[in-house]
Amino acid sequence: MLTKWINGLRIGTPKVDLVLDSHTQDPHLLSGIFKLSGSWRKRNIKRLECDLVVVERGEKPVLIEPVTTVLMTRTMEAGGYDEYPFRYELPRNLPLLSEGRSYKLQTRLVYENNAKSFDHDEIIVN
Repeated sequence: MLTKWINGLRIGTPKVDLVLDSHTQDPHLLSGIFKLSGSWRKRNIKRLECDLVVVERGEKPVLIEPVTTVLMTRTMEAGGYDEYPFRYELPRNLPLLSEGRSYKLQTRLVYENNAKSFDHDEIIVN
């Protein structure tokens, strides 16, 4: 029962962080790395997913397109760390942003029992 309660609070869960490179020649080409860090106990990782979404103020995110899915069957040891490269070209036909609207890369790390850790990174479209 205690384990279920702790899992519900996301205490001791693996984390994901998409770190984007700040210097690129082409503003439509994004690159960086997914940083995965383990929790205080061993976890079985199923997949890493990233989607491009648009968010209107006060609304739920709307999927524009899936960016990447990395299927994996691996065990992340307690306190473990790993990195995966990231590269993505934004669609050239994305509308410019208006007040209260933003584009985000929504990243999920899916592990045992379909539990998820999330990361969100705002994208500026020029």
